[in-house]
Formats: sequence, C-alpha cells, structure tokens
Amino acid sequence: MSSLAPRHRETSATALTLALDCSTPFLAIAVVDDSGRVLARFGEDVGRGHAARAVNELAALMGTLPDGRERVRRVVAGTGPGSYTGVRVALATSAGLARALGAELTGASSFVALAAGLLAAGEEAVVTLDARRGNVYAARCLREAGEEDVAAVVRVTAGPVKVAAAAASELGHGLPVIEAGRPDAAALAMSPQTGPAVAVYL
Repeated sequence: MSSLAPRHRETSATALTLALDCSTPFLAIAVVDDSGRVLARFGEDVGRGHAARAVNELAALMGTLPDGRERVRRVVAGTGPGSYTGVRVALATSAGLARALGAELTGASSFVALAAGLLAAGEEAVVTLDARRGNVYAARCLREAGEEDVAAVVRVTAGPVKVAAAAASELGHGLPVIEAGRPDAAALAMSPQTGPAVAVYL
C-alpha cells in the first residue's frame, strides 16, 4: 500500500537520502532525513511493473516534500539478490537520479530492507527470499535497537547465500527462519554496510 504523505512535517532544510528497492515484486521507496526520520515512503506489490512505475512514484513521493529534489544528497539502491530484472531497474533508476540530482550513489543489500519489514528492534533471524526450484536466498540479519520514529538500522551478519530451502536454518545456528514479505526501503538509507551500487547475483 502506498503512503505518499510525509509522516512528519518538515520545518528545516535538512539533507535527504532517497532509497529504492525493486528486488522483489514490491516497489519500495523511502525518503529519510539526516537524523533518520522517515519523511515519506511508498511500498506496493507491482509484480513485474517496476520499470513502468518507478519514475512516476518517485516523482509523486518527492512532490510531497518542500524542495525535496534540491535537498537529496544521497541515493541508495537495493543491490539484491532477488529479481534479476528488478535489481537492474533499481540500479539504473538510482544511477540516473543521482546523476540528475548531483547526489552520491551507493548500494546496500536488499536484505536490509527485507529484514526491516520483518524484525522487531533487537531481533536477529535468518531471512529468506524465494529463489525458485526449491532454493532460497538467505541472510542472517540483526535489527538494532533504536527509536520508534526513526528508520530501522539492520546489519547483515551472514550471507546472503543461495541454498536449498531446507538448509537455510544452518545459516542461523538455531535462529528463527522467516520468509521475506514487504520490504522497508527506509532501512537502506540507514544501513551501516553501504558500498558501490553493484548488483548481487547468486
């Protein structure tokens, strides 16, 4: 479900980070300020329609923020693993945005966004994403404790790897195994493990 209205009314010209993930059927977008507040987010199951929807939804989201385009200093793309086409869409769209806005471009594992949509503060688990033919992409993820009104901070502590679904639990050594659902792109903006915006294909 989309959420185009800002959660907090912006009162100062703070720098913004724009985050985008297309590694699953969800198109996930978020705008986070430099204190970690989530100012706007969008998340909707678009199937394979990421390429057709991304630019319009990004424009709509940025339109909810005063001088939003001018204040974007960083763009973070979800680098996968996941849908081959979706990851390519996220990287290409993010690169174009960063170039147009004069912003820094970085990447973060899509499992950061996936785990943020599942885990409670302080919780660690193995998060899995269907990789077809009885396989999953899996990563052990820890959501750090934090304030409720700021974006989640998630660390990938092992993986991601591609394994048989039955073997995913071995990555966690007794931790719960949870199937990914709706991603939260805001966590990409807060990831302490960002790097080059390069696709991860397993």
